Amino acid sequence: MRDARRTNLIIVFSLLMIAAAFAIYATIVLRWFSAPGGSIAAMPAIEDQAAARGELESARREFRDRLLDPRAHLRLAQALWKAGRPIDSFYVTYGARQLFSDEEFRQAHAEVVVGVGGPAAEARARLKGLNDPALTVPVHAQAARDYPDSAEGRDSLEKLSQMAADAGAGESSELALTALSELYRQDPKSPEKLAALGGALIGRGDDAKAEAFADQALSRTPTHAGAAHVLGMLALKNRDVDAARKWLNAAWEGDSNDLYAAAKLAQIYDKRRGDPEAALPFYLALYRENPDYEDGEPAETTIRRTLDARRARLLQNVTVEGLGPRFKLDDASLRAAAALRAADFKDPRWIGALGELLDDDCLNVRTAADYALYRIGQVDAAAVDARRDAWLSSDKPLVRIRALNLYADLDGKNALPYAVTALSDPNPGVRAFTVIMALDHYFADVPEAARARARFAATEKDPAVLDFVRRFQGRAR
Repeated sequence: MRDARRTNLIIVFSLLMIAAAFAIYATIVLRWFSAPGGSIAAMPAIEDQAAARGELESARREFRDRLLDPRAHLRLAQALWKAGRPIDSFYVTYGARQLFSDEEFRQAHAEVVVGVGGPAAEARARLKGLNDPALTVPVHAQAARDYPDSAEGRDSLEKLSQMAADAGAGESSELALTALSELYRQDPKSPEKLAALGGALIGRGDDAKAEAFADQALSRTPTHAGAAHVLGMLALKNRDVDAARKWLNAAWEGDSNDLYAAAKLAQIYDKRRGDPEAALPFYLALYRENPDYEDGEPAETTIRRTLDARRARLLQNVTVEGLGPRFKLDDASLRAAAALRAADFKDPRWIGALGELLDDDCLNVRTAADYALYRIGQVDAAAVDARRDAWLSSDKPLVRIRALNLYADLDGKNALPYAVTALSDPNPGVRAFTVIMALDHYFADVPEAARARARFAATEKDPAVLDFVRRFQGRAR
């Protein structure tokens, strides 16, 4: 059984660690603009903390009810981000990216995170078949003006900035620059519009004019994030890293949607100053908007390595008595690490706390808690077995899933009847994970399990369940 547990852990963690070779989105979905002035804004922050908590609880309920829907995963990730839990948001997004197909994940991310669609998309539909800048520039300008918080509006603003920056393009460049100037005149407090205009001017080599716009904006509004953005760009162009850090930090503090500032600050802190933890908030913001983002290596890899190093340092000296508070930290990497330390200690006093982690939002935490309970069960089987009925009949579907995996490993064939019963669970996610985590792994060669799988295949009517099971069974071959 120990070999089976090790194999199961490898399978579960590998589902999370498979490097998905996503192609860059062909449309504005997840598009990252690395050109000066480019940024894709994240969704607005929620000022009302009570509203943020309410949204998080709603997202958590939906996630548990719809475990096979990538949108539910990403809505939970968004709610965690807005509630001030960016690391948990990262792990939920990371898990969804591995659990679902490329197409499913991309479509869900475009809809839930990027916010593609709606009136702005309808306004931009007029671009179809148009190539004449005299016709396309007004459409982009309207989208940027009327729908500034939409993915399409931000993309149109970026398109105008790119067109205007190409001074050699003649009429199209002049039309775009005129449109940007008018957009900024109409909305001088907008950091995005000033950043787009300043970026275009810098691209044309008109640094003095870009600086003049920034200085003028700062004279009116000393905390103008768009002005700080432009001055940060100019400092980078002049290779003044200290000034760039100062201005880009100001831009980020004033507009946490400024992913250009985030990208450059990540480079400064990580690559120039050798301080990956200081760069972590910026990498998390970049990953949230674009899980494909990379700068030398994928942001996903950088984030995981930084979190792994940090948790090893923070928990290296923790005692068995000191574990309790760490199970409740607002950081999935540290909660998972605490569970793994509990596995090392094998102390039954933490069975209850680990049982609560079986319902954690993040798969890495649930898996670590499951493993810790398994290790405790090896030395005190009665203590863990005492929770069997409560966990397997819990009203929490995530607990039912992990408990079934735990007891299938600890108690072998005695857990098979529970797995067969779980095939009729009212939650589609429980039924799907019962097949791939229990029947197809622990009971692969058991005739009774084979008959149960056959009945399931003949009677299961939910296409999401069947598709999910088929995809994972295909991976296992």
